[in-house]
Amino acid sequence: MRGSIGADRLKLSLSVFIVISVLILTPLMGLTIAEKDEVEGVVIDFGYWDTVWTEMVFTEGMDGYDALEVACHMNDFSVGYADDERREVFAVNGQMNLVGMVWRMYILADDGGWEPVEDPSTIRPVDLNLICWARSNDVEMMVPGTDASGFTYYSYATDGLSNKSGNKLRVVSLAPSITETLAAVGGVEYIVGTDLYSNYPNEIRKGHDDGSISVIGGYTDPNYEWILRLAPDIVFCEGGTGEHEVMADRLRKSGIDCVVLHGSTTLESLYVNIWVTAAALGLEKNANTAISYSKATLENFSGIVGNQGDKRVFFALSPDPSPWTSGSGTFLADLIQMASGRNIFAENASWFMVSKEQIHLKQPEVMIIISDAYIDTFEKYESLLNRLDPLWKETPAFRNGDVYVFSGSAGDILSRPGPRLTEAAELLCKIVTPQYFTDRDIMDVVPKYIGNDYADYLKYQEVKR
Repeated sequence: MRGSIGADRLKLSLSVFIVISVLILTPLMGLTIAEKDEVEGVVIDFGYWDTVWTEMVFTEGMDGYDALEVACHMNDFSVGYADDERREVFAVNGQMNLVGMVWRMYILADDGGWEPVEDPSTIRPVDLNLICWARSNDVEMMVPGTDASGFTYYSYATDGLSNKSGNKLRVVSLAPSITETLAAVGGVEYIVGTDLYSNYPNEIRKGHDDGSISVIGGYTDPNYEWILRLAPDIVFCEGGTGEHEVMADRLRKSGIDCVVLHGSTTLESLYVNIWVTAAALGLEKNANTAISYSKATLENFSGIVGNQGDKRVFFALSPDPSPWTSGSGTFLADLIQMASGRNIFAENASWFMVSKEQIHLKQPEVMIIISDAYIDTFEKYESLLNRLDPLWKETPAFRNGDVYVFSGSAGDILSRPGPRLTEAAELLCKIVTPQYFTDRDIMDVVPKYIGNDYADYLKYQEVKR
């Protein structure tokens, strides 16, 4: 268990090197060309992560407007036009155009991204297979039509059944965050293999113990032959990880469908991956439920703590004198900001190694440390504090006793960009701005060290998603 946690931390710590490896490996593996989806259909993207996928058969003579109307009819949605000539869609299912957000049709470009269509009446959906109507003026705001490697993902399954065989899906996950995302959208029952470090939810651990879920290698060294033996329908890989990109390319050449999720850097990318994962399983409705839950929970915390705080916060992936930390453009940076804190290294991007001198210079008021060693007693906590570098101790955080240590399962939720970030958010809010929670309940406090008992300090999460 301890080894799995340590390796999971290493995953984040090596992110910079992984990005470099992707740049090196890409010319060697060649560019992946987006495949033509065998399933035809329309994506209706209402914005704000409210998306509906409708499988249908495109016919000759059908244009972009016709495809929208058929999809809306199948979903019992209304379509409103701004003129009698049916040239401008004004509303879909009562969701009207907004300032800066209007209904437009989009098709997939050669690079796998969405591109707007000026005149939907000139489009032949039968030649495209996949089209999107979205209430958006910015493709960056839309749910992507392809995974991170440029492959469409709607044709693999329907309601958890393989579109190729008609049988119940067999799925392999190559990363702990992916396994947790699969679980969040109701996909645990389809998992037949995971990486060594996937340990949540409990069904995964039980599956490893009883042999119903196989281990196919580590995070950075998945075993190709072991995966093939499981005969999976879909293998889920992590975007931005060179070894996963290479594995996806190799498995696809062997006839196995793969989904390469988008790089999980921010909370918004989490929502993208929830949708892509669920849609690949044919469980799109579950995605909307999981996304709505996450957004509502995080918005609740934002409402509680506000956005007034300026407490200087330092996050460390280890208690080493010069550890890895999070800069801007990371999910941890998003969570710190949401907790009304100020990330002391926000001027840097992504994950990077910081020196003890830089930490001292920034004078953090709160320190949050992930420990590979399990900390479950005050004596162990004190021992860790005593071993901190002297420069760390010359900060307000140390002097005022605002050093928090996460280990075990608590460390997992802070280092895995998955659906449990709502739980991490609650703990961070109570650490950075505790007064807003103790004013409601004087007993609602987070201890200085948190481990496998972290759920005992969660009061604002639903029991079951």
